[in-house]
Amino acid sequence: MDQSSKKQKVKVRINMTKNNSNISEFIKRQLPTDHELEEFEEIIEEKQKQEEINDSLSEIYQNDDENLVNMHKFDVKKKKGFLFWFFSFLIFASLITGIGHGIYYYLTNVDSDATAIEFAIQGKDKVMAGEEFFWTIKYKNLSRVSMSNVSIKAVYPDNFIFLESVPKPQIKNFTWHFDKINANQEGTIQIKGKIIGEKNASAILLADMTYMPENFTSTFKKEASYITSISDIGVDFDFEYSPTALMNEDNNIAINLTTNDNNFLQDFFITTKLPENIELILLTATSSDNIKDVDAFMVEQIKPNIWHVSGIKKQEQKLEIKYKVNQKIDGKQDMTLTLWQTGNDEQMYIFLEKKISVEIMQSNLNLTLIINGSKNDQTIDFGENLTYSIVYANKGEVDIKNVMIMAVLEGDFFDWTSLDDKNNGIKKNNTIIWSKNEIPNLTELEVDQEGIIDFSINVANFKETDIGKDFQIKSYAQFDIAKNDDDDDNNDVSADEPVVDKETNTDNRSNIIANRINSDFLLKESVRYFNEDDVPVGAGPLPFKIGQATSLKVYWTITNNLHELRDAKVEVNLPDNIHWNNKNSAEVGSVQYDNEQHKITWQIGRLPITVYKADAEFSISITPTINDVDKIMVLLPGSNAHAIDNKTSSDIIKTTKTKTTKLEDDETAMGISDGRVVE
Repeated sequence: MDQSSKKQKVKVRINMTKNNSNISEFIKRQLPTDHELEEFEEIIEEKQKQEEINDSLSEIYQNDDENLVNMHKFDVKKKKGFLFWFFSFLIFASLITGIGHGIYYYLTNVDSDATAIEFAIQGKDKVMAGEEFFWTIKYKNLSRVSMSNVSIKAVYPDNFIFLESVPKPQIKNFTWHFDKINANQEGTIQIKGKIIGEKNASAILLADMTYMPENFTSTFKKEASYITSISDIGVDFDFEYSPTALMNEDNNIAINLTTNDNNFLQDFFITTKLPENIELILLTATSSDNIKDVDAFMVEQIKPNIWHVSGIKKQEQKLEIKYKVNQKIDGKQDMTLTLWQTGNDEQMYIFLEKKISVEIMQSNLNLTLIINGSKNDQTIDFGENLTYSIVYANKGEVDIKNVMIMAVLEGDFFDWTSLDDKNNGIKKNNTIIWSKNEIPNLTELEVDQEGIIDFSINVANFKETDIGKDFQIKSYAQFDIAKNDDDDDNNDVSADEPVVDKETNTDNRSNIIANRINSDFLLKESVRYFNEDDVPVGAGPLPFKIGQATSLKVYWTITNNLHELRDAKVEVNLPDNIHWNNKNSAEVGSVQYDNEQHKITWQIGRLPITVYKADAEFSISITPTINDVDKIMVLLPGSNAHAIDNKTSSDIIKTTKTKTTKLEDDETAMGISDGRVVE
């Protein structure tokens, strides 16, 4: 506060009486100065602080009646006696005993839960058909009490063959009894067996454990399961047969066997299921090893429709079934071949079942069509040469006159400009026709007389405009017989009207062969000193000189448009005098060199149709010797490209031509050197 604010004038009316002498004297006193006022205020503040301290001390030293305690007087209490401490000890000891008993009860009874049992199955996820393996059933009593009247039961899948177990089962081969399993006791049951079934088939083992805890009167149950699947049969079976069968003729079904490295099928059985009008004549076995001992590949008939096949090995092995159609009941009929093994219980364990459908042909003139040596469907490549053979035979009881034989080729991918026919048949649309005018023997076919018509034609090359077409061709042969031997018009196959009704008459046809066309997978290879821009990519002398190294660049280009490929790779074995320079690159996959085999491999793997082109390159070098003077040397003997077509499931193999020091793919280098080594 400033001084002006402190000095305010106050008017006070005072009655001056005798009784107010003190007041009068007070009035007579002089007013305090500012300094005196400040000292007075300090005294007041100090007194207030002292009162606050006293109030705090009073709260501390007050008794329950809010009176101050007399600090100058002390009351002395007597010490607690023996009985007090004795009873206190008893109470404390009882408390500790109760806590200990509770802990003991918890430890001994909480883990005695009736479900405190560990029960599980272990085994292999995948096995080969016929491979012996173990399923292990594991059990453990996790509680603090024993289990009594324990029984473990296994339920095997239908495709499982039981061999043995440790310990041995008490009931047949699937139940084990244990009188008692103590607390924390564990054990195992090992079951040995094998699975027989189709590829990728699953086998599910089910097991359950029943038991009674010692502090219960009820029976409890635990269950477990395990799945094991068949990764492969171990033997590849390739069935070859014609989709048509001729009446009263021997027809063949060939089964080619190829064993894998991990094959466990040493023998098996074949059961045939045939219609009544089809007769199985013979089933034979042939092998490339020609072994004649007891281990030979052989087949033995044990029942009218069951054969036992034994001696399966890694060599090329083949089963051949001959059958005859005695009567035509339906136009198309089915035959079923079932391949199986047996176990100790003599039960059938089927691992392959093949349904064979054939179209029955009834004709006195039998026709058989063969393409590239096979009567069966097969895959082909663009640009491939197809060699056709039509075998005809009169199997009737009378001679046949004025026979016309036709080859019908259906599809968009025949290169008709490449047709090579020594008999000069007449081409009409997609048909080639031979009559007595082209083949004199067709004038009259005597009983049992046979003949062959041969011709060839190329598969057309792939063009980008072909995308979207049906990449398959179909071929068959058929015949017609002129009505009048002397009617030349009927024998004029150049007439406009069709020779035979191809849609309704099928008894005059041969077997039909369908050829699916593989993807247009191609490999282009070039060895260059200069690249396409005439920039040197090689080094060293050109022409090649003795004693001096010349390095060259090898280019590989693969193309593919139609189908996705898998397991694609390109390989080349280097000649001994060609060196790997370890300079390589690849757009897809990787280029690797095998020093031991002196081989270069471009591992590509999967090749989707989105990758229609891929390149790889690497460097090689050659150092000619004195013996190579004036010679053209081989740089690469020809590279092989291999892939599997995912749509046709066929192997595609492409091979390049031999590359030499002439550097056939490098025009610039060819202008410098003729490929001969100089001194």
